[in-house]
Amino acid sequence: MNAISLILLMIVPEILLLLFLIWYLRLSLIIKGLQAGLAVTPMMLIGMRMRKVDPALVILNAIKVIKAGVGTQLSKPEDLVYIFEAHCLAGGNVGRVAAALIEGQNRGENLTVKQACAIDLELTAKETN
Repeated sequence: MNAISLILLMIVPEILLLLFLIWYLRLSLIIKGLQAGLAVTPMMLIGMRMRKVDPALVILNAIKVIKAGVGTQLSKPEDLVYIFEAHCLAGGNVGRVAAALIEGQNRGENLTVKQACAIDLELTAKETN
């Protein structure tokens, strides 16, 4: 084998692995999270995928809430991601919770994340019955 073939045999698998990781880990979510001040790690995304939670749904709604300034009641912005993930696993509607938090802030109401999640779970239970 010549030198070019050896170099290609070493580089092509690494490029394919990198492309797979970009697709699997959704690097765009990590970058968007960092821009919003939310520390999204690859392990968070892998964990969400293993638990069958849509990472885009959770991360993008958390970013929306943080940009609206609602997530200030939490000690760390990353806690919002964990709360939304748990809410999604409980069968709740994360988008509805995010919209309720933002609307509550716009109206001047003091609605916490846990209150919004509880209200949404009640509504979801009523809808399924």
